[in-house]
Amino acid sequence: MTALSHETISMDEVSIDEIRKTVEKLCSIEDKIAGSEAEKKAVRYLKKRLLEYGLSDISEQAFEVHSWQPMSCNFRVTKPVQKEIKAVVLPYSKSAKIEGQLFQLQTMYPEILEENHGMIGVTTWGSDLFLGPMKAYFSALDHKTKAVIITSPKEGELHKVVVISSGELLKIPALNVTKEDGDFLFSLIKKGPVDVEIDIDIEYSDRGESQNLVAMIHATRESKEEIVIGAHTDAWFKGAAENAAPNAIILELARLIQKHIKDGRDLKRNVRFILFGAQESGSKDFYYWCNGSKAYINDNPDSVENAVAILVMDSIGFPAPVRNQIGVTSDLFEITTNVKKDAKGLDIEYYEPPGYESDHWFFEIIGVPAIYCVADYSDLYHTQKDDAEHLDYDVIRFYAEFLKDMLLHLASSEVIPVNLFRPLSIFQEILSSHTRRKDSPFDLSQLLSKIIRILNQKKHFEREIKRITEKGTSVEKKELNRFLLSSTRMMNKTIGWIWRRSPPNDTSYLARMELIEDYIDLNVAIRAIRSMPISNVGIHSAIKLNKQRENPYNWIKVHEPLSLLEEERSKIFQEIESEISNLTEILDNISNGISTFLEG
Repeated sequence: MTALSHETISMDEVSIDEIRKTVEKLCSIEDKIAGSEAEKKAVRYLKKRLLEYGLSDISEQAFEVHSWQPMSCNFRVTKPVQKEIKAVVLPYSKSAKIEGQLFQLQTMYPEILEENHGMIGVTTWGSDLFLGPMKAYFSALDHKTKAVIITSPKEGELHKVVVISSGELLKIPALNVTKEDGDFLFSLIKKGPVDVEIDIDIEYSDRGESQNLVAMIHATRESKEEIVIGAHTDAWFKGAAENAAPNAIILELARLIQKHIKDGRDLKRNVRFILFGAQESGSKDFYYWCNGSKAYINDNPDSVENAVAILVMDSIGFPAPVRNQIGVTSDLFEITTNVKKDAKGLDIEYYEPPGYESDHWFFEIIGVPAIYCVADYSDLYHTQKDDAEHLDYDVIRFYAEFLKDMLLHLASSEVIPVNLFRPLSIFQEILSSHTRRKDSPFDLSQLLSKIIRILNQKKHFEREIKRITEKGTSVEKKELNRFLLSSTRMMNKTIGWIWRRSPPNDTSYLARMELIEDYIDLNVAIRAIRSMPISNVGIHSAIKLNKQRENPYNWIKVHEPLSLLEEERSKIFQEIESEISNLTEILDNISNGISTFLEG
């Protein structure tokens, strides 16, 4: 049901020269941090290029962010030698002038603490690419230091930046130095006292402004449906792969589709290009990242309602060794892997569904089918050497050609090429795993029976889709598309963050069903505590005894925590029951819809 259309759909080849031109210009605008003038300058340039390509339906949508901009960062050893060391300040450090003695900060065993008032800690990045500096920062707070210096994880004279916390200003400054300079500092500390000076100047506002740049190419026939493709504009340092190359691919696809229309070719659906602001930082919320896409979702309900799919790029073009990946919701998995492109030896890893790392996420969890293109685990990520000279243009060409074909096919197919049955098979697998858990009070057998009945209709329904695609009326095609989209949206809304695995596998369908495991574990814990004789003292007696200073019993205060655990267990039970009810409704709607088409 998701095979490529028999209709000839073609477009000019991608121009690497055009992409390179955009990349080099964006790399010349350094530190495009959320809410900064550099970010706005990049948006102005991208808008200018879109206008040059003939796009006219272009708008800028502003939204509020916490803007943080480093103006200067100076780090100097004053004893036993005098040496200026290049350092970069990590978000959201404050302006500061600090002098103090350097010591090697212990992060492996934070329970072994010594208060180091007036001292400055230096430590390694740690094993975790994203969370290492956060652990170092909190360890420094525990040690009561005045600042923390964190060395880069890899050699190569690399300076590296990640967001330690959300938009809250840090309590102490955090700086990064290269691994080589860090090793120099560690060697000095071993020989004796080391004194340093730090001077940081920061501009900060909790009422800053970023913006999404939005452009539309309209269908050649009347249509509300749209395909969304996007990437974020903000970046640390020059930001070539992360994220100038994705921006350049967006512009190139806009140029090609605009030419496609001018050449008299058909486009059945609108194509919306969004260059999202403030993806890297900008908020105090849990999702301190992806601010632009979150703002777009909130401010453009009609556009989101009409979105057939979203395609997002992030970190494209890092040189080897790197993992080049395509994450995709299961409804689009088959058509995505069927679009064969010349990878020129590239190892492309496909996975489903996409995780929470970028601007597809808020679209995905409200149900929009999503494709996410990303390269992972490059040493150059968020460093000053993520520049135009280090890009792999074969990788960029692959993703550009792949997305061109996906975009054109999604915008030109009579029937939207989504597959209802692949996500249902995943539902079946997930539910089956939960039915095998001992001590679960939840009966999932009826849900499994409903899924099996739907899966048994697969061949009949695919034949009906083929008939409607080739010979159906416009009304039949419209109704089929409406049903396919509503069904995939319902299933994708069950996607969530499950916490129990590692990226990208810590996101899955039926995420709330993972609470069954928590419910069982809580039951075991509550039963164990309830088996203690002291737990069976009545609550009123427990309150009274807790207040009495001369209580002669071997008294353990378990009653309040036990009450909280039992309250949480009740909430989890209701949450799981709600998910079962929701899934029952989803499966009934899909089953009834398929029956309507087969009986019609």
